[in-house]
Amino acid sequence: MADILIIANPASGKYKIIKPLLHKIMVLLQEKADKVELALTEYRGHGTYLAQNSSSNIIIAAGGDGLVNEVAKGVVNTDKLFYVLPFGTKNVFCKEYGISANPLIAAKHLDLSNIKKIPVGYIDNKIFLLMAGVGFDAHVVRNVEKKGVRFKLLKTLDHVIHGVPAFFTDKYSRMYIYVNGKRYGFYHGVFAISASYAGTYKLGIIQEGKINCFLVEKSGRLSLFKAFAPLFFWLGFRGTHINAENIKLNGASFCQLDGEYTELQNESTYIMIKENAINFIAPVKKL
Repeated sequence: MADILIIANPASGKYKIIKPLLHKIMVLLQEKADKVELALTEYRGHGTYLAQNSSSNIIIAAGGDGLVNEVAKGVVNTDKLFYVLPFGTKNVFCKEYGISANPLIAAKHLDLSNIKKIPVGYIDNKIFLLMAGVGFDAHVVRNVEKKGVRFKLLKTLDHVIHGVPAFFTDKYSRMYIYVNGKRYGFYHGVFAISASYAGTYKLGIIQEGKINCFLVEKSGRLSLFKAFAPLFFWLGFRGTHINAENIKLNGASFCQLDGEYTELQNESTYIMIKENAINFIAPVKKL
């Protein structure tokens, strides 16, 4: 018996636009399942609660990468199946896992017989499906959240706007990671289990089953620019690149997880990967 629960965020700037499409998708999915229901989140973290406590065996996140992360946390290490409908701005998870950018087509591609186990990353008992970032990366996301998103339909532009003060005026402290008995000091870092940065650009060669660390070890705006600027010319990240299954991180009080600002409970914590953590319904494109 296949029961589907779709979880969406009514506070999203796009919800009024996507509401009719969501109901159209629900009708389409009724051909694939015995029951299809829609649940709307009421507060941050509610998507996790809804996914954890649902009796449905198929959970679909209908939103952007923030909601995807939230809902995924509710299905990790369970028998529930997980899928995503792309209603966000970047939809990096969908790009990484081959889900169509068109939500209706993505729903048509859902195939309950095509299940793939996917990994999650952990940091401070929180999960990420794509990457975690500290330093500049996290400052930009924090600035967006503190100031509020003025352009709900142009969230990418808002990140550019808030990236300017993060680059020119924000102060950065030295952090450390410990890998295989070695200590690395750095000021900016991305810890990835996927290759895509900001949905479009490739960080570099990603080793599966590892946390891929991309670090800026020197301070100053020039070092930051030299490391990150090549990304936007499709040349990859130009800093230090380290792979490991288990990393100790010291000195970070907050980070970004899959594009969402997150405070860390401990400035000394671990970053690790767990493979086969989520039963993901891999899309099958119909001929």
